[in-house]
Amino acid sequence: MQSVTPKTGDVFLGQPGAILNGSRQLTSFARSGSYYIAGGQTQHGTAGGVCLSGYSACQYPEDLFFNNVPLQRVATLAEVTPGKWYFDYPTAEVYFVDDPTGKTVEIGVTTHAFSGNATNVTIKGLTIEKYATPAQDGPISGRNWTIESNEIRLNHGGGIRLNSYQVIKSNYIHHNGQIGLTGAGTNVLVQDNEIAYNNTLHFDFGWEAGGAKFSNMTNLIVQGNYSHDNKGPGFSLDYQCYNWTIQANRTSNNYVAGILDETSYDGTARYNVIVNDGWYPGKTNPSMWWGCGIFNLDSTNATFYGNTLIRNSNGICAINFPRGSGNRGEFLVKNLYAHHNIIVQDVSAAAGAVASTASSGYYSNVYTSSSNNRWTSNTYQLSDLAGSFYIWTGGSRVDDLQWKIYGHDTAGTWIPSTSTFLSTKFNANQRLQTLISAQALSLPDTSSTLIATETTGTQGTVTQVAGPIRSGGVWWWNVRYDDGKEGWTQETSLGAL
Repeated sequence: MQSVTPKTGDVFLGQPGAILNGSRQLTSFARSGSYYIAGGQTQHGTAGGVCLSGYSACQYPEDLFFNNVPLQRVATLAEVTPGKWYFDYPTAEVYFVDDPTGKTVEIGVTTHAFSGNATNVTIKGLTIEKYATPAQDGPISGRNWTIESNEIRLNHGGGIRLNSYQVIKSNYIHHNGQIGLTGAGTNVLVQDNEIAYNNTLHFDFGWEAGGAKFSNMTNLIVQGNYSHDNKGPGFSLDYQCYNWTIQANRTSNNYVAGILDETSYDGTARYNVIVNDGWYPGKTNPSMWWGCGIFNLDSTNATFYGNTLIRNSNGICAINFPRGSGNRGEFLVKNLYAHHNIIVQDVSAAAGAVASTASSGYYSNVYTSSSNNRWTSNTYQLSDLAGSFYIWTGGSRVDDLQWKIYGHDTAGTWIPSTSTFLSTKFNANQRLQTLISAQALSLPDTSSTLIATETTGTQGTVTQVAGPIRSGGVWWWNVRYDDGKEGWTQETSLGAL
């Protein structure tokens, strides 16, 4: 049950196998009928959050683990069955029916591993687990901290509480109860993390849950991360985010969206690979109202380009409906510019917008030229090129001919579904080598920063971000070379081992 309040300038460097654990092991149990009872549990944390139906006790921060697997907490003793447990706060007793014999049984106690007002703190190389952190908080919470190369797992709320001037790099943030990252601030870098399998406790992802949620965030860069299999959006910008960039990431198998841009301003999503994202539980082939690969909900001045979207619930889409105003004006879909993306889509819609009918049709302005929302020079590979894969004026589904009449993608490209256009030359974690002297760049763009020039025959591994991204007429892949350099390299320079 370790908890540290750092001093300014402290560096915490974990040795191999070092674990900070916020739980207490339970070893003594009484019996009452079918129940096992652990007494003396006086911890009583702050409840918070919105739970999905059937999981109303997700709001309480203490979790019970059997061999590192959380049981479902229930609100009454009568609900306790195998795999479920109840915490009677007044008697300080925990009840469950699963046999603890031969198992490691732990209960969350401590709220934070690292917190406080110190600055210039580094936390590196640790496993941080099982903290009874409330929803919308994390076991690591500090301003101007570097949080690098940690494994952050099985905590009740978030994995990391975001704050200003943080660098969050190369962590594995997984199986946390509510969300991987959550918070607000300015000048934050989130880079090269794997964010996966979060929201294990079934918080309402329409409230806040999933991979990462950024609120009131200014000057945010999210780059090189792999966000997948979260029960909520992969990356969510929700409320007054400004001057944000989400670039060169991979998202897959997340609820609602790979990238969700909601009630925010002036941001760019570019060179991301978004695969099988934006689905909504209980809905087969949901409409744009429910999910998209890249999803704009009432955000202004958003630019989406150079992204590869593969078989998501819907492609790149927007919703305009009543959300009020923020610190930089009314929340509306305005000046959305989606260009030079690749969208592979078999069902539902590839592009477009829907709007509320409230306020005498005011939100239908999303379709007017004055709102300046446009899709330009995108490439579509669809299951039926003649199909109605686009939604525009009045929320009507239209084919590509009508889509062009509306002024979109007049210079777009349509690829038959039978074409092998989308590169499949490499896969994540595949070994390869350079065939010629090859550049590794910070982005799949020849104008981006040069990381290294690798000589012929240099070996490396395709990262989990992988690719493919098409930019400048060629395919690019993200590679970690054996010399420690990592960057984007043109496919024509690479060969499999």
